[in-house]
Amino acid sequence: MRFRFLKQRSVFLIGLGIGFVFPLLLSLLRNIFVIDSTCEDQSSWQPEYYLSKPPQREEIILRHWEKVKRTSGYFNTVTYYTWLAAQNLKLYKLDLDRYLYDPQKEYSIREIESTEWNWLKKRVSVTCMVFVEKLKMGKSIQATWGKHCNNIYFFGHHLKDAELPIINIDTKIMSSWQLLCEAMNYIWKKTAPKLEWIIIVKDDTMVIPENLRYMIAPLDHRDDYYLGHPIVLWGQIYNVAQSGYVLSRGALAKVMQMFNTTEKCIAGGKYWKKEDYYLGKHLSSLGIHPSDTRDQYLRGTFHGYSLQNLLWGVIRPDSYFTRALYPTKRECCSPISVTFSVTEPDKMYTLNYLLYHLHVFDGEGKFGNIPAKMQILEDNVWKIALQEEFNITHLNDISSDAYYEIWHSKYSEPGQLRIADNYRMTPDALNCLLASYKAGNKSAINCKSKTVNSTKT
Repeated sequence: MRFRFLKQRSVFLIGLGIGFVFPLLLSLLRNIFVIDSTCEDQSSWQPEYYLSKPPQREEIILRHWEKVKRTSGYFNTVTYYTWLAAQNLKLYKLDLDRYLYDPQKEYSIREIESTEWNWLKKRVSVTCMVFVEKLKMGKSIQATWGKHCNNIYFFGHHLKDAELPIINIDTKIMSSWQLLCEAMNYIWKKTAPKLEWIIIVKDDTMVIPENLRYMIAPLDHRDDYYLGHPIVLWGQIYNVAQSGYVLSRGALAKVMQMFNTTEKCIAGGKYWKKEDYYLGKHLSSLGIHPSDTRDQYLRGTFHGYSLQNLLWGVIRPDSYFTRALYPTKRECCSPISVTFSVTEPDKMYTLNYLLYHLHVFDGEGKFGNIPAKMQILEDNVWKIALQEEFNITHLNDISSDAYYEIWHSKYSEPGQLRIADNYRMTPDALNCLLASYKAGNKSAINCKSKTVNSTKT
């Protein structure tokens, strides 16, 4: 009996020891054998200066802009505002009230078309590639943020719908990497001369193309750029598909040279749901690494979680956070965030309404704070009311107080407004009311008996 007790106790202690020691041993091995290589010199960036300052309404400075500053040698033409200045362009504010509610009269068509978002859409071409698994999600994208892309393509696997133009690859698909590879080949062959930037997402992702254009406008699409939320897994750096990723024309061209046939696409990766890993691996072999897309306060711009979870806090045990190549230092989120996760169509419509249709007027707005324009002057309202209500046409000068006495002589209480429909006031009664008012006696009790009711026969 004692031997059995000791045996059970030994098994418990051994299990307890393994539970504590084994994870610690794995962590030590990871630090020894796995080197989290980075794509830039972290010491050259000083985020503490920004973290010590509260976020304000100022220019958002992205870290991959700063990297270009250090390596390219044209310091004054990299950030968004200096890029605009280099093109002899300057931003100026429009009156939001007039722009939203009376654009035809206050602003010319040329001024409306030169708004920042409209100008960027013409200047920076963004092609959106969406992989559809649920038709409802694909349709919600088509009806919402998909309209803001310069071009959008929907790809699926054995999906057909009359309302949604889904492109099904004719070749037999062996893996999700092959599907991605074939889709990129399709777009490259179809739009290569005009293609500049391409963002690749799944159907549970909300994209804000306007913010993406702000991010990439100062960059040259002919260079190699690979943007998203990068993590380090199995010693490989790649942008996770969970938050979407962006390729410049230069980077996509090199990938297409490597995988320009179906056979090469099949050989590039064999596992499903690992297309983002394979893409990062192949780009890395070409010397193309993920850029740091955080802003100066180290807030993220590509998000693989819903906005609700990010705002209210989300448990961060998985590799998305624990193995992030560029960890975020604030909960959420950069004002120029590009992607969020959205898992239901109705939430896609809700976010789209909040982003593009709901207008919030702050203290600077004037709409609603000024009296509405009246076609009839206030003094004339009384005369019109007397004419219509009391059949009085011979008065040209009467004050609002005198009008009140006349009105009160008919309706002593609000509940009586519907009683006397055919009311007419005799001239004697009217003269009595006016005489009482001028004499300083505002009571009209003695004059009420001189009013009569007329009936129609």
